[in-house]
Amino acid sequence: MASPKAFVQGLVGRVLFRDATVTRTEAVSPHFRHLVLGGPGLQGVTWTPGDKVQLFLPSVGTRAYTPFRWDARTGETELLVYLHGEGPGTRWAREVRRGDAIQVFGPRSSLPVGDAPRPILVVGDETSVGLALARGTAGPTVLEVTDPAETRGVLDVLGLGSSAVLVERQPGDGHHEALVDAVASALRAQPGARLVLSGRAAAIQAVRRGLKTRGISAVDSRTKAYWAPGKTGLD
Repeated sequence: MASPKAFVQGLVGRVLFRDATVTRTEAVSPHFRHLVLGGPGLQGVTWTPGDKVQLFLPSVGTRAYTPFRWDARTGETELLVYLHGEGPGTRWAREVRRGDAIQVFGPRSSLPVGDAPRPILVVGDETSVGLALARGTAGPTVLEVTDPAETRGVLDVLGLGSSAVLVERQPGDGHHEALVDAVASALRAQPGARLVLSGRAAAIQAVRRGLKTRGISAVDSRTKAYWAPGKTGLD
């Protein structure tokens, strides 16, 4: 049974959402799914790398994702979805099949990574890989991850392996010091880089505090938390 929020979003979606079809699905690894969406409703769209879309999932409501490619001529966009936990969004991404219809709202501005006249340092976690792909290779990537080998394999397949530093999560966030060290090192190596913080809210806060303690500041920084334990709809 749909939640009241999902019901309202469904009514709104009939007017504001773009109709699309899932044209391709691929399990890149056990926890990463590559999806391609297409259709006339996606044609003629203005997209900037870092923009987000919201997909309407029946009986669930909307979930936000960061496309890493959008072809306005053919009406096609690509997403990399991380299967995070066992929530309804994860179940949908795991079970969706080629030919399934989907409603898309956006793209809308979120974390711009395509307009800086300088390198862009993307910091986040597995949910930030799509953002790093949207940016391309014009900068380094630092991610906190649960399984470094799996994430490294995905990044290698998608062409970002050489530019990424992966910090393995530890119980009680014991990896935060190493995460801050990795971000600080990347900023020192790329003076003037734009710092883009995404992913888990607690990790973002830890990086901001850690950089301040070290006396390190970015010339240009952008921040958006994608998720926090027990919360939905942060982005």
